[in-house]
Amino acid sequence: MVSLLQRSPAQAAFGNLLRTYGLIQRVMRPYFQQYGLSQAQWAILRTLHRAQEEGRKDGLRMGEIGQRLLVQPPSVTTLVRRLVKAGLVSQSAAPTDRRGFDLRLTRKGEALVERVLQVHQDQISRVMGGLGEEDLQTFNGYLEQIHTHLAALAAKTPDSLD
Repeated sequence: MVSLLQRSPAQAAFGNLLRTYGLIQRVMRPYFQQYGLSQAQWAILRTLHRAQEEGRKDGLRMGEIGQRLLVQPPSVTTLVRRLVKAGLVSQSAAPTDRRGFDLRLTRKGEALVERVLQVHQDQISRVMGGLGEEDLQTFNGYLEQIHTHLAALAAKTPDSLD
């Protein structure tokens, strides 16, 4: 049995990853709040914006947003309702499925995303500023390895997000 003081390298790395993610959220929360957004709302707005950049004029369905963000659809539904109420996202009946909705940024939503994007790279650079360019490339490589491994595990998990 491993004592609490003798953590394996995997346990130490996992704990550090969780603590780091918590600090990222703590730093990013006020950044998004200045725009009247939560981090999760920004993720949806940015996902819809990327879809527009990809040429998706019809928008995205809730399920597509959930898949892109790796979150369950009920979480997306609640956030989208708030974004619709704020006038940042519009929803219209999907032409091929009357039960579903196509979601798009409104002009107000597009303007907000563009406003955030003007300074967003600086904020990301500030958050990641503890690492140099070479370290960031190495770190990103490790994150990609973990992502690939976890995607394979998730594919075998019964309640995966597929």
